[in-house]
Amino acid sequence: MKRRRATPNVDRLLAIAFVFMVTVALAGLVSQETAASFTGSSSNPSNTLRTLDVQPPASQNNPTSSAAGVVNLSWTATPTAPGAGHTLTYIVMRGAVGGPYSTIGSTSSLSYSDTPSSDGTYEYVIQTQVTGGGIFTSGNSAAKSGLSDRTAPTKSITCSGGSCAGWFNATVSVTVTGTDGGTGMGSVTRNVDGAGQTSTAGASATFNVSGESASHSVAYFTTDAAGNVSSSATQTVKIDLTAPTAPGGITASTGSSSGQINVSGTTAGTDALSGVAGYRVYYVLATICPAAPYGASQYFAGNPPAVPLVLTGLTSGQKYCMYLHTVDNAGNESADSNIGGPTKAK
Repeated sequence: MKRRRATPNVDRLLAIAFVFMVTVALAGLVSQETAASFTGSSSNPSNTLRTLDVQPPASQNNPTSSAAGVVNLSWTATPTAPGAGHTLTYIVMRGAVGGPYSTIGSTSSLSYSDTPSSDGTYEYVIQTQVTGGGIFTSGNSAAKSGLSDRTAPTKSITCSGGSCAGWFNATVSVTVTGTDGGTGMGSVTRNVDGAGQTSTAGASATFNVSGESASHSVAYFTTDAAGNVSSSATQTVKIDLTAPTAPGGITASTGSSSGQINVSGTTAGTDALSGVAGYRVYYVLATICPAAPYGASQYFAGNPPAVPLVLTGLTSGQKYCMYLHTVDNAGNESADSNIGGPTKAK
């Protein structure tokens, strides 16, 4: 007997029935989903697909910098409630500003400290990851930039606006300054004469050193905003407030060249602290010597009055009166010596 071929209508009915059965099966397969969107993967022996909507941390705080290049991160907890039997961790990712990012660690807490291999600005994002019956990972949190700074600041010191070397004859205004190209300056610390450390926030500190002494000490260092500390240095500040003694026995004679007068003395000036630096000769054109002070002067470094001090540039044939001051290394001048003259310039 000849087999009868199925009609097209029957074929269509069979196809519709097959699609309906597949649809029912798929509906049963997904009936246990807990959310509609997720990232991650899951498998289990019963081949039942489970999904979980995992959210990143609600917000990430601005990173802070610590010494030695450490960047401290913190964030608020994810809104995701993983439920019993699941473990929640946070994936920490770092990259250049704008990304891409790579994983540098994970933690179950809400903070993480990172130490990049070199100084610079880095960007961080945090992901939430839930495990248990699968691995479910959120997208990135909003990116935040942090600065790694392990470079100590520089330091410098000035005394009364200039060098601290040499002697001073008054209270000294000392300024310690720091500079930092990373996180910026944090503070300046000094210790004057061992009295204890004092720190001033910012890039500089100005303070006074006073009192007569050959050995005032200022120990100082600087700290940047990340906590990196410069090396310590010590500056000696020398102050001499006492004038030297005056020279004595001043006499004058006509010089050997035109416009010159030779000035000598029998007693040199002395200075007990900073020492004698030289002598200043004050003079005035006069036929009868008036009392001091005289306006014009010439300075002679290191010359004791026993060696003639040669005044130059005077008017030839005119008479002059003069007296001397001893000058110490701090710039203090003695009282007037006796007045010599009037003496004619050659």
